[in-house]
Amino acid sequence: MDIMQNMFNNIDQAREVLQGKIVNTPTLELNEDDLREILPDNSEVSIKLELFQQTGSFKARGVAIGLETLEEDKKAKGIVTVTGGNHGIATAWGASQYGISAKIIMPKTADPFRIDKCKNLGAEVILTENVDDAFRKLDEIETDENRYVLHPFNQENMIIGSATCCAEIIDQMGDIDILIIPIGGGGLIGGMAHYLDQINSSVELLGVEPTGADSFAQSLESDSAVRINKVETIADSLGAPMAMDFSFNIAKKRVNQVEKVTDDEIRRAMITMRDRLGFIVEPACATSLAGLLERYKKKCEGKKVGIIACGSNISFERYNEILKDYKD
Repeated sequence: MDIMQNMFNNIDQAREVLQGKIVNTPTLELNEDDLREILPDNSEVSIKLELFQQTGSFKARGVAIGLETLEEDKKAKGIVTVTGGNHGIATAWGASQYGISAKIIMPKTADPFRIDKCKNLGAEVILTENVDDAFRKLDEIETDENRYVLHPFNQENMIIGSATCCAEIIDQMGDIDILIIPIGGGGLIGGMAHYLDQINSSVELLGVEPTGADSFAQSLESDSAVRINKVETIADSLGAPMAMDFSFNIAKKRVNQVEKVTDDEIRRAMITMRDRLGFIVEPACATSLAGLLERYKKKCEGKKVGIIACGSNISFERYNEILKDYKD
């Protein structure tokens, strides 16, 4: 059995491999009076601050696992990935740590802050018209250059990386009842599902998606991974145009429910995180809180709940642009 499979079957081993490479990010109990008044009645809510992770998002975990176990001949040929930003930044960071050539494919609508961050870490950035074109370019480069694809969510290493985050949540938050996780491609919630299944946990795992990027919810309805026709959301980090079999099948075993939040509901959660916690975050980072406040509030009354702040990579210009027309 290879190293990756061993870690997939034993997340504690993966955590050992990641020691010294990633940040064991803290959790924060949301018990300030101003927050209590908007949280579910009689609930205890804690937030995992993964925005303080290497490169500003949880993605660094899976990338580090992937590159730590990658064969030397594949490292020599270089890696390639497709991203809305966070996975690309994590991949560029990982490549710089291991001295690997990296190509990062991004839609041209990506935040220039994220593009520059990838470049500053030494990666070559290739811009495409949209996400679909980006995935086509990924296939082209994989074939033409024989580069190893470090997929943003549909690989064992990304599931393992997210599972290590879940292990930390359980260590830090203790005996929680409910865990609310944002969904893009499904790698984060898939990793959470994998770890909860591995430890036979009774935690109820709930998902939240933007209304304009609901591939996972549609996949649950169809009981198979589907591609959606259009992605339209401010939460570009959650804007994967499809679910995929590997990550979807892992997640669906444990995900009890998925609810959708609107862009304005995400904006409201961004403002809450800014005004009540002092965090300037990207839309995806606020989506877990939006799910708690807008869709799962009644369900979480009297419960011990965990949510996650999954990433912080956004420019002030993009942040202000997203919020400028919002009226509560």
